Amino acid sequence: MTVRYPWAASRLALRIARREAMRYKGRSALSIALLGLPLLGVAVAASAYDTMQLSPEEITRQHVGENDAYVEVASDGTPVSQYTWDARWPVYETEEAEAVAASEADLLAALPEGSHVAPYNPDTSGETQIDVETPDGLGTIRSLGYDLTDDAYEASGMAYLEGGIPSGDEVALSAAAADYLELGVGDDLVVDQDETTVTYKVSGIVEFPWDLNGQIAIGTVFPEPTNNGWLVDVPGAITHEHAMAVNEIGLTVWAPSFVNDPPPPPEGGSYQTSESSAVDTEMLTVYGLIAAVVVMEVVLLSGPAFAISAKRRTREFALMSANGATPAQIRGVVLAGGLLFGLIAAGLAVLLGIGVLAAGLPALERFVGHRSAGIQIMPWIQAVLAGVAIGTGLLSALAAAVSASRINVVAALTGRTPSRKGTKRWMAIGLAAIGLGIAAGFVGVTAGSLLPMVAALVLTQMGLVACTPTLLGLTARLGRRLRLAPRMAMREAGRNRGSAAPAIAAVLGVVAGGIAFSMTVTANAVRNEENQEHLLPQGAMTITLQHFKNQEETPDWEGALEETRRMLSARLDDVELTAVTRYSGWEGCGFEAGEGETVECLWTPVRPDENACPYWSADTSTPEAEAAAVEAAREDERCDERADAVGIADGTAPATTDPKVVAAYTDLEGAELDEAVAMLKGGGVLVADPWALTDQGTVVFRQEITTWNESGGSQIPQETYLELPAMVVDKGQLGHPQTFLSPAAAERMGYTEPTYDRLYLLETSTEVDTGDVEALAADFDREVAGGEIFAHFAITDYRDPFASVLVLGVTGLCALIALGATAVSTGLIIAEQRRDMTTLAAVGAAPGLRRRFAMWQIVVIAVFGTALGTAAGTIGYALIRSALNSSLQKQYPFHTLYGWELPWPSIGITLLAVPILAAIGALLFTRANLPSERRLT
Repeated sequence: MTVRYPWAASRLALRIARREAMRYKGRSALSIALLGLPLLGVAVAASAYDTMQLSPEEITRQHVGENDAYVEVASDGTPVSQYTWDARWPVYETEEAEAVAASEADLLAALPEGSHVAPYNPDTSGETQIDVETPDGLGTIRSLGYDLTDDAYEASGMAYLEGGIPSGDEVALSAAAADYLELGVGDDLVVDQDETTVTYKVSGIVEFPWDLNGQIAIGTVFPEPTNNGWLVDVPGAITHEHAMAVNEIGLTVWAPSFVNDPPPPPEGGSYQTSESSAVDTEMLTVYGLIAAVVVMEVVLLSGPAFAISAKRRTREFALMSANGATPAQIRGVVLAGGLLFGLIAAGLAVLLGIGVLAAGLPALERFVGHRSAGIQIMPWIQAVLAGVAIGTGLLSALAAAVSASRINVVAALTGRTPSRKGTKRWMAIGLAAIGLGIAAGFVGVTAGSLLPMVAALVLTQMGLVACTPTLLGLTARLGRRLRLAPRMAMREAGRNRGSAAPAIAAVLGVVAGGIAFSMTVTANAVRNEENQEHLLPQGAMTITLQHFKNQEETPDWEGALEETRRMLSARLDDVELTAVTRYSGWEGCGFEAGEGETVECLWTPVRPDENACPYWSADTSTPEAEAAAVEAAREDERCDERADAVGIADGTAPATTDPKVVAAYTDLEGAELDEAVAMLKGGGVLVADPWALTDQGTVVFRQEITTWNESGGSQIPQETYLELPAMVVDKGQLGHPQTFLSPAAAERMGYTEPTYDRLYLLETSTEVDTGDVEALAADFDREVAGGEIFAHFAITDYRDPFASVLVLGVTGLCALIALGATAVSTGLIIAEQRRDMTTLAAVGAAPGLRRRFAMWQIVVIAVFGTALGTAAGTIGYALIRSALNSSLQKQYPFHTLYGWELPWPSIGITLLAVPILAAIGALLFTRANLPSERRLT
């Protein structure tokens, strides 16, 4: 066979690859599936992200619709200088002028004659809540007081799915509210108002394209939006002059036509965009590592199919070599198969990804909560995906191509191809690759560079793969003392390492990706749990009674408590409710609130000057100075402040001397609890910051007064301090906000007991299980004491249930893929051993031997693959963890870092369930009868 030109050789190789693919359709489909399934997931994710990621113009058009603009009060009538025009919340500056709040009449006066405005609020989540009857009792939805006979609302994008415009005492419901309440057009919406109920007829079901999941009732029976915003429609088109006129009366403008054509910037200013173009280097590193994990998974997963296929074609390659084919041409034939399968996998992944997205778009929109602007496929990602598919196809076939080009022609043609045994050289190469990977990882972590981290990931996994044949050979010696079937399986794995090693590598790649992901999600869940406001210990049960109606009247707290106790006693034994006395600073500590304002009073522990962290007085004007200050803080024991624990006594913690409550909130016991109670009875406080304690055993608190109105909050400058006796409690015991007050201290601070709720700790001798918790939750969350008080049962749980479900879901998926890879690879290996099985039949082996032999072969591959994959996944997580912690370590106060919390359920499923299920599958699906035909050689 003579080939004159490279292109001709490539064409011939592709023709042979195509012929081979058509001849063995099942094996070819398997290789394409192994290559394409992970890429399909990436294609779907990329297209879904691009589809649901709206541009500023699309967001504006979705909220404003066919109206010209949405305007909103930005200040109390003082002129504003607006700098951004492409977002809901623009950047602006106010001018010094007499404050006169703009009204609808002022807005119409600033617009051309013939303009039309309608009250409007794009943020439907901020409107009034109403209590409504649900199929299960009583629930809460939001209300909008729109007059839907105004065409401006339909022009905004609100669409009627059923029915029509409400009139009189009729209302329209959003689709989510209608589903929640199980109501349709013509049904009655029952609203609970104080001690009476009002019924409204449902005239229509509507949809807000930017808030698909909002549970909203709309009609003139409800109050108008309270944010002083309007939809605007002007004759013709809205102009820059109109926008400037609206800014002059203290209103900001959000208009679709201004997103790409904004008005000129104010004098001395410049146009800005609300979108940040800065790229988070740390997250880019994480994404790069995830991409590397996916590519390695695909290569290792699909590699065995090419390796075993090449081994089955040994005679074909020998014939090609005997007819003059060079090793390079044989390698080209095998690589052409990888190229062909990569192209097919890429095409199918892209097309199926678009199809899956199109079929699931309604569900995706419902999940995200807004409509898309149409399917977007992110073409550059799809192009990269095709390149990755081709590259991974070639990489998957590379090892098989090198092995095929080194066959012994004479031995292959005689049908006795010797198995290539692993040598110490491969073990040395594997250990060297692992060592280089560890070194590269250290360099990447130290320098925060992506490429060394990716190199570390690839080198360590490939090093483990290279060590696998030698490890198989060493392990095979352990089988001497085992029974026949496991001894044969271990001997066969050690003898045919060229087939077993790729199968183990396939399982390794899948498990490594799953373990790395599971460890990342688990560590993130633990980190989020630590960042929560811990008050009560995990598992503590509470009852909350809330009163929001007729605040001028004193509610029947005792009656509600007795009814609650009866409800609890029906399910639990020896019920004991302990009242938790709490104080709040929302009454302002004696400061008078202005009209339309509320006042919040907070007291913050202040450290003595000599105990203050030097970071607060250091120079942080430049990034270099900031980094130096943080590094110095890390070395100073006084700098132990946490970003998630500000240490403010804001009324979220109780103020009591009851030993039961103190023990529940602080986890103190014995002499320490007695000392803490004595301190509280003496008018002192408990604090978690030892550096806040003075030499006299006291803590100084600084008062902060903040006034709140519709425009936000502003702090009143003042210097008020209060010194109180204090006892230091460990941070892990006290929890957030790391300050526990006594009633006397709370009263000296000016705090008052809240009048709208009561909190009780619940204790019982009954062992409360999940069923009891669900039953209690169903009993409560309703009104008691004649309907004036709402009772709520809760069990303290700081864990993230979604994280555990996600970890188990991904682990299950990876386990299924690992099982499939194990079964397929082992099946191909067993198919090669037909002659060995025939020999066993000839010497009288029992029919069940084949089944047990297959089972133990699968167990060997599964155990090796899952063990090495767990090691590789741990290394991958170590790199991801370092990248995530890189930015967190550069900030002060210190953030909770990603730790080494292990996902034990995932590890258990991986290391135990996968081999056991694989063994069971082999016993169930492997044929028991042995072939009896004569051996040919």
